[in-house]
Amino acid sequence: MTDTTFPIPAAAGRGPRRLAGRFPWLMAPAAVFYVVFFGWPLLQMLWSSIWSDGFTFAGYAEFFSEPVYWWVLGYTMVIGVVTLVLTLGIGYPVAYWLVGLNKTWTVVLMAFVLIPFWSSGLVRTYAWLVILGRQGLVNTTLIHIGWIDEPMPFLGTHTAVLVGLTYYLLPYMILCLFSVMNNIDRNLMLAARNLGASPLRAFFAIFVPLTKPGVFAGSFLVFMLAVGMYITPALLGGPDQTTLPLVIALQINEALDWTLAAALSMILLVVSVAIQIFANRYVDFDKMWGGAR
Repeated sequence: MTDTTFPIPAAAGRGPRRLAGRFPWLMAPAAVFYVVFFGWPLLQMLWSSIWSDGFTFAGYAEFFSEPVYWWVLGYTMVIGVVTLVLTLGIGYPVAYWLVGLNKTWTVVLMAFVLIPFWSSGLVRTYAWLVILGRQGLVNTTLIHIGWIDEPMPFLGTHTAVLVGLTYYLLPYMILCLFSVMNNIDRNLMLAARNLGASPLRAFFAIFVPLTKPGVFAGSFLVFMLAVGMYITPALLGGPDQTTLPLVIALQINEALDWTLAAALSMILLVVSVAIQIFANRYVDFDKMWGGAR
């Protein structure tokens, strides 16, 4: 009997990986870009934090000796966590609703989600100054319907900062969730229903676990952007809403203390990296960003 099987080339199934290994120079432009525009400025900032007419750790010593800086760092982290919770609570049902619509309506409504990206973050934040001001839309409406007798001071409060950050970062969360939800096979939900599960149980037992990559990706992205945000707390907040990026800007623009500003920047960077490393113990970031095969 004649053997009709054909030999499989040794490289079959390994083409992309072999090609990536054979052409490392394709990474050169990206590597140069990151070194010039990210690596070099980072090294300059590190050097500025330890050099001022000689080696000094005065900036780090001032941070660790002043409780107010610890309070500001803690408040910055809290703002990031609360913004994360708010965007996730709002973005999850919105993304789920968008996935359930027909393709035409999904495209139209996703355009509204993306519209904020078409304007400057400064313009979007100034819009909230108009909305939340003493003569703004919120106060005018509340007075008109008789809920309050005089304008309420919304600006300069934690609520104003959280509203501005949530509005600014909500599209990031929706996009991360939508990209994952859109690839989930809804037949899995039907199969669970056929096996006797209620709609609510099928949702929490089947659908929600499958959306974990989007939840973790969106949460990580929103948190990191929130703790580094400057414009929104500066315009909508007050003295009690001071975050670490505001303190860094104050040291550069007002106090002209570049050493302390660089030290605070490095501390914020180290804390952010430490949070990422800690989260990586429970979340596989390589798989979350599509690195696993």
